[in-house]
Amino acid sequence: MTFTYYTQSKLVFGVGAEAQLEDLLKEHHATSVLLVYSGEYVFDLGIHDVVDRAVRDLGATLIETGDVVPNPRIDLVRTTIERAREAKTDFILAVGGASSFDTAKAVGVGLKYDGDVWDLFTGVAEPTDSVPVGVISTIPGSGSEVSDCAVLQQGHDKRALENRIVIPRFAIVNPEYSRTAPYRYQAAAVADLAVGFLEPYFTAKDHLESADRLLEGGLKAALVAGRRFVENPDDLKNRTELHWLSATMFNHCFLATGSENDWTTHRLEHELGGEFDVIHGEGIAAILPSIIRYVARRQPQRYAQLAVRVLGADPYDDSEERLAAYFADYLESYFKLFGLATSLHELNIPEASIEHIADQVTGGGTRTVGNYSPLTRDDVVEVLRLAY
Repeated sequence: MTFTYYTQSKLVFGVGAEAQLEDLLKEHHATSVLLVYSGEYVFDLGIHDVVDRAVRDLGATLIETGDVVPNPRIDLVRTTIERAREAKTDFILAVGGASSFDTAKAVGVGLKYDGDVWDLFTGVAEPTDSVPVGVISTIPGSGSEVSDCAVLQQGHDKRALENRIVIPRFAIVNPEYSRTAPYRYQAAAVADLAVGFLEPYFTAKDHLESADRLLEGGLKAALVAGRRFVENPDDLKNRTELHWLSATMFNHCFLATGSENDWTTHRLEHELGGEFDVIHGEGIAAILPSIIRYVARRQPQRYAQLAVRVLGADPYDDSEERLAAYFADYLESYFKLFGLATSLHELNIPEASIEHIADQVTGGGTRTVGNYSPLTRDDVVEVLRLAY
């Protein structure tokens, strides 16, 4: 087994962490800053004032866009790149969650690319450089604040760019900032957080046993913190736990170092999100239990292991198949605690679209999805029908 672990991100964590913003911008010699965000919360939380003051004290200039939406669109990235070029932007600061961060990452690589930025998401070209990006997180869950991934949408086509170049140079995480996020978005993000520990766990190839144990511990902690969130969403101590789990879970897949990650659930959800504008965590909750139930018919071992090690099931009482089913049932009940849909029909996704989604995600049957137990086009159809 041979691998390289690398991250360029500095994590500044805790209440009051934003006080270090000016010094962080100074480290990167920022003279023209682009601020990327969504909605009025940056003003309500005082973040805009913090940014404005830090930029002014540096003697730098500031331009901004507050038009980011969930499932961020390529059109905004293109127009923002044009504005940033005119302003000679040399640093990008994103505030919010994954949608703002993904937009900023895309603008960063787009500014260093002569063609259309969408080329970098479709594989026509590879990014070779980026304007540096920093982030201020206001919601835990995706891990995008420290990840090497950006997800964008053009029309109904949703694509992911995975490259170390897009890892933010720093992430400021003040758990107090998540207190005003709408419950629906927080619930979806916290559900996605647990799945972030799951997807890297599923590998059929040689891997580190210690990575298994780290991921199991992370998943257990995420499930506990998620239940506490449902009981009291305003608990600052628990929100601190959620933010830290988010930052550690996807720190360039540190906890899964040495293994081949699966990401079946995310790839299927990206198609659903692109086609029907589903909030990412909601789409994850709707399909994951059915993916587990389907894959466990032929490869139940890893699911059964999680049922035993994370949920405390007795390995001697049941078969691997029944243990895997117990794990799927547990996750479904967990998602329901948040008020999340656990089926596609609850998300108003038409059943007639299942064949189309399967075609999209498998290239009309020319490729499979996932690594643990690769899904063919017919498999995907069966999974989505099971999820309906």
